[in-house]
Amino acid sequence: MGKYILIPIILLLLIIPLASCATVSNLIPKAIASDTQKIVKQVEADTDDVFVEIQKNIDLVANLKYKVEQARINNQTISLDETIKDLQTVTYSYEKLSGQQDAIRKGLLKKIASIEDMQSRVDTEIDTLKQKRADYTTQLRQVSDPNPEIVRTRQEALAQAIRYLDMQIQLWTEFNNIEAGIIAEMGNVQKATDSFLNVIDSSAILFREGLNLLVLQRDINEALSLFTRDLPRMEQLTNDMEKSWANLDYLIENLTTLSLKP
Repeated sequence: MGKYILIPIILLLLIIPLASCATVSNLIPKAIASDTQKIVKQVEADTDDVFVEIQKNIDLVANLKYKVEQARINNQTISLDETIKDLQTVTYSYEKLSGQQDAIRKGLLKKIASIEDMQSRVDTEIDTLKQKRADYTTQLRQVSDPNPEIVRTRQEALAQAIRYLDMQIQLWTEFNNIEAGIIAEMGNVQKATDSFLNVIDSSAILFREGLNLLVLQRDINEALSLFTRDLPRMEQLTNDMEKSWANLDYLIENLTTLSLKP
């Protein structure tokens, strides 16, 4: 994305020679350059928040991996609850961003359309200058007056005006090429954005299923721990209850015998 951000700087440098030729344009190039730069900065600002959030997700997952690696090296237990909590944060983030992808894409397309509209104004300006040049050329061919001095001065003025128009057309054409370059770069940004949004959407799916897997693993672990904790207790109680039958028999024999004594 860095390439298209540099283009407005070149564009602004081009304004300096154009400003000296303000007889026709009234600094229209400066206004177009300013509007174009604003749009480029808006694209940068709109995407910056997304970049920051995704970088946080990437860092969080990398940190989780590091913790697991260290736990394995040091033969420490890994807390699935803590891991799941962090992965939930990442998953929710990707799902939220995935839900915004249409708005992000539409916003970018709208900005590209705005720049294309500004370029159409440049095309119109060039067409106007070309039409004026054609009119002056026709006048130059048709100059006629009994006074040769009038013919000479008129022809010289028209010839020089045509030369100035050619210079203006050349400047506008250079300006137009830069504007077209920005649109091309914005088109590249659109393609990159489509791929970028696709990865966000894919990440939302992947992390959701990965999270589901870890949650299932945790729940199964907890269920198995109930068995491993309760079954030995049940076996012990079974043995103790059977042993208590003998105790019961002892109590019954002794108590019933005692009760028969006078």
